[in-house]
Amino acid sequence: MEGQAPVNVEGQQYVEAKSYVMLEICLAHPLIPKRPAEELARRVAEYIPPRPLFPKRTDGAVRSVEDFQNQVASVANLILDEFRDQFGDDFKPDDTETSEAMESRRQKLIYELNSSGKYFAFKEQLKHAVVKIVREKYLRTSTFEDRQELQTFLSELYVYLIDQMHVALGKVLALEDQPPIPEPLTDSAQLKHFAREAEVNDNYELATKYYQERIARNKNDPSHWFDYGTFCLYINDITKAEECFKECIAIDQKHLHGLLLYGVVCTLQQRHEAAETFFEAATCVDPKSILAWTMLGLFYDAVNNEIGAEMAYLEANKLNQSKAVAIARASREDEQAKEREARGQEAEEKGEADGSHAGDQGGLAPPQQPHPDIKQPSPPGSDKPPTSARSGGQRSMSDRRQSATRRSGSHHKVGSQRGSPQPHEETEEQPPREPTPVPACSIYMHAIEWLLEVKAIPFTERALAHELLSPVGGPTSMYHIAFARLKLQKKETTDAEESLNEALQFDYQNPDAWALMGHVKYMIGDTENAKDCYERTISFLHDASEMHSIYLRLASIYLQDQRFQDAKNVFLMACKKSASCVSWLGVGIACYRLNELGEAEDALSEANILNNADPEVWAYLSLVCLKTGRQLEAEQAYKYAIKLNLQDTDLLNEIQSVQQQVGFGNPEF
Repeated sequence: MEGQAPVNVEGQQYVEAKSYVMLEICLAHPLIPKRPAEELARRVAEYIPPRPLFPKRTDGAVRSVEDFQNQVASVANLILDEFRDQFGDDFKPDDTETSEAMESRRQKLIYELNSSGKYFAFKEQLKHAVVKIVREKYLRTSTFEDRQELQTFLSELYVYLIDQMHVALGKVLALEDQPPIPEPLTDSAQLKHFAREAEVNDNYELATKYYQERIARNKNDPSHWFDYGTFCLYINDITKAEECFKECIAIDQKHLHGLLLYGVVCTLQQRHEAAETFFEAATCVDPKSILAWTMLGLFYDAVNNEIGAEMAYLEANKLNQSKAVAIARASREDEQAKEREARGQEAEEKGEADGSHAGDQGGLAPPQQPHPDIKQPSPPGSDKPPTSARSGGQRSMSDRRQSATRRSGSHHKVGSQRGSPQPHEETEEQPPREPTPVPACSIYMHAIEWLLEVKAIPFTERALAHELLSPVGGPTSMYHIAFARLKLQKKETTDAEESLNEALQFDYQNPDAWALMGHVKYMIGDTENAKDCYERTISFLHDASEMHSIYLRLASIYLQDQRFQDAKNVFLMACKKSASCVSWLGVGIACYRLNELGEAEDALSEANILNNADPEVWAYLSLVCLKTGRQLEAEQAYKYAIKLNLQDTDLLNEIQSVQQQVGFGNPEF
């Protein structure tokens, strides 16, 4: 028909066969060059200048005098220790000292200092401080030309140094030794655990106190600032979170998680240029980090940069696939090593068995070796004809030729027409191809786990949306559990419960799903169902990812139901796994209700050691002292409970009732 386009008959066969062509283009130079790592590091340093761990010391007149006094105090303590080592046993409380004995000891001490070289070491220790005073206070840096002027200066300097020595000794030496400052009973990891516990219990004031105490102990640890920043991000204090992440990066310019979260904060404040700088800097700090590239892609999604997001996700997927291949290779190598070890053991056992068999024959008959030119009879039942070594070699050569012929002819068979009969030919068996390893989870789930940990809610929502559409992910049990955790952080219990029901349909024996369902029921006040969920979680073979809050909440439900023995057992499980003031307080309350006053006092003492500012601990200590008849201790514990503002009116009324029964315990009586 006229007006129709001519049909391409030659190209029609390719259309019918659904053929396609793939073109891979490789550019010599990128169309959009990536910013080098040096430039990104310089930009990060411009935003947040690096802070040295130790401040520079500014030398001045006041500082030089203080340094001299510190050196005098140090030398005085060393001399005092030396004196105690030599003459500490000679002193008796009732003996009177004579001047001759004192002079004798002084001469012996001076002799010991001179003969041991300690006097010279002390002099060298003070020399540098004296030189600083001469240069900084008296501004003398050149030699004296007049000898009289030198003598005058030395006299003046000597008088001044003697005065400063007396000042330093007056500050340091006392009639009684100062007691040493005790080491803190809790370390940084315990304080972080206490802060997380208070955070779960919605006691944000106590959590803030623990986070700030960690920083006060060591301001130069970036992880302390980072953890406090994540807490501030959770309570939506963006300004304070930004300052914490600034301090973290100032201490360590290559702190990966600090760079990422500062980028998150900048994104929340609509400072996209600065955010891009920090996200890219994170990818330069650790180019093989799946998390860093995924976070960069999520940022590009937020600012509608589709090309940048695709590039970042592609790089993250490559790294995720490489990780899966590495894990599969390591697993395969372990299996092969185990197989080799098993074969070696079998060979050793077989060798030992053969040796014992030869020993039974007396070891006289040597093993007979077949002659290479003599044909060996085939075993009975075998269809293979007997062959010689030469014929076997010829046959293997012919097999190799036939194999080569088949390989060369395979190209002609590919080009033959489809459906035409092919002659029957023996094909060479190829080893089975190993399947391509599949990553355990998608790149978005990697990011989701970390984002939920650091409470970056907007980026978590974006990552969950990608996970839902990901071919590797989708609406799986992991997705629904992560979605429920997000809703719990936002206090949206209804949506969290619906998502957990979906997760349990995928995996009914998932301990994390049941633990989160228990938290949902606990938050809405349904303690009966919460107890069932927690008990089911504990009964599983594998623990949930976070067991401490499960133990505490289940035990508190047992206390409400007056199941004190069960409460005691569960609180002890919490103490065994990760002890805290709350867990030991629970043990103390349960033991007190069971009338086990000795164990109750021990548990409350442990709680008081971990946190001596908890009024409830002091209140129960007062009850224990009242029941055991210790008036002074009961009154002191009661005063501390009132001073720390005990809010539990029922407990306060119980204390006052017991005080009236025993007739003491209240200073007002």
